[in-house]
Amino acid sequence: MRHALILFAALPAAMPAAAQEAPPIQPDKFQADKSVFSGDFLIAGAGAVVVPSYEGADELHVLPAAGLAGRIGGIGINPRAAGVALDIIPDSDKRAGITFGPVLRYRTNRTGRVADPVVAQLGKLKGVIEGGVVGGMAFKGALNPHDSLSVSVDVRWDISGRGSGYIVSPGMSYLTPVNRAQVVGLALGADFIDARYARYNFSVTPAGAVASGLPVYQAQGGFKDWNIGVFTARDLNGNFLDGGFSLAVGALYSRLYGSAAESPITSIRGKSSQWLFGAGLGYIF
Repeated sequence: MRHALILFAALPAAMPAAAQEAPPIQPDKFQADKSVFSGDFLIAGAGAVVVPSYEGADELHVLPAAGLAGRIGGIGINPRAAGVALDIIPDSDKRAGITFGPVLRYRTNRTGRVADPVVAQLGKLKGVIEGGVVGGMAFKGALNPHDSLSVSVDVRWDISGRGSGYIVSPGMSYLTPVNRAQVVGLALGADFIDARYARYNFSVTPAGAVASGLPVYQAQGGFKDWNIGVFTARDLNGNFLDGGFSLAVGALYSRLYGSAAESPITSIRGKSSQWLFGAGLGYIF
């Protein structure tokens, strides 16, 4: 889920970053060297997301979100949910290029308030720091001269010693300008997890069963979910190329499978269909 799907990881903050992948159409009188994206640039965003109270929940709650994106010294900066990924392969003017670099994320599943009183009896999980790498390909001018198509894979594992295992997240995204003021995007992705990740997030231990009344469940690794998202961002002064403020909105749907869907916290107390909505304000320097 990288590039535009990355944008859904920190939805409101990240969606203005869409402009870095496919700058809106430049008329002949607007020279490329006058674009804010022609050299180093930075996009800062903040807003709010509406997300399930835990992975597999059927209750939604609102959380603040913020993030950074851009390119500094030839290094690409891409947002993640409570994290960041770097692209250390220098950009080029070619139609196709390689993306590769480190990724870091702080995962907060069930670390805060859980709305469901039964699942809450299982106790809170500790936050997990995930580190890893992202790699993929980016293609310019896929369907029109100004769009962008990206395919990539995140591989992240628990580097905080919580015993959460690893997750592999392939994804594809498409981004195109509507005009100089607005871009739209579509993203597809999936997640695969190992047994340790599954047990940490979806198992119900004997002690947890006594506390909550849920049946004991031993989660297994494998295919966790697929997801699809759409978003749009609009520059407030009508021209993304000169930077400034922009607004973004989007939605993401995911469907849980395997142990993520079969766990009692999902199958009995929650649901396998998950929605995320976000909106925010960004500023392009």
